[in-house]
Amino acid sequence: MKGTGPTSWSWLRRARFSLMYRRGRPPWDSGISPPELVATVTGDTALLSGRALDLGCGTGTNALYLARLGWDVVGVDFVAPAIARARAKAAAAGPLAGFVRFVRGDVTALGALDLGPPASYSLLFDLGCVHGLPPEGRSRYASGIAPLAAPGATYLLYAFAPRLMRGRPIGMTADEVRALFAPHFAVMRAVEGTDGGLPSSWYWLECQPAR
Repeated sequence: MKGTGPTSWSWLRRARFSLMYRRGRPPWDSGISPPELVATVTGDTALLSGRALDLGCGTGTNALYLARLGWDVVGVDFVAPAIARARAKAAAAGPLAGFVRFVRGDVTALGALDLGPPASYSLLFDLGCVHGLPPEGRSRYASGIAPLAAPGATYLLYAFAPRLMRGRPIGMTADEVRALFAPHFAVMRAVEGTDGGLPSSWYWLECQPAR
């Protein structure tokens, strides 16, 4: 029987997500890039294409969207079926203006993955990944992304407000987001909304120069 520590929790989480992908399309895998990401890279104040890191990339919808616009993208997810689908979609996509690569790995142990040189990502994107981690996992996640972000990089984060899901707390308040990523990132803008009638928020953070 497996224990109840962080390692067993991660194993159970991976098994649950893998099963959901094997059964079909999970509810969050819409196949459509969110308008908040679209506006960030194509709006009036759009970021110039560079390197992007998609954390919890799932089947690669958003990584491929960015690659079509000329970004060089690395997508990370710990669920094997999701990464397999993402790689298949990339192979079927044909020529891209940019580049995309999918890595199976744990977002709480980014230092163990081959993600390229430090301070090289000008865009980091998280569509509902970190908000589902336990506190110790969130801390490791935040520590792992900080060295990868270029000075002034944009970190676009979507998170539920705190609530229980299957009896387990998930979600983050705005104050928790600020505290978790300080001093490496500052929240520049936050937009509250709802997801299926439940509160959620988008956060635009900026990587702060080292002091």
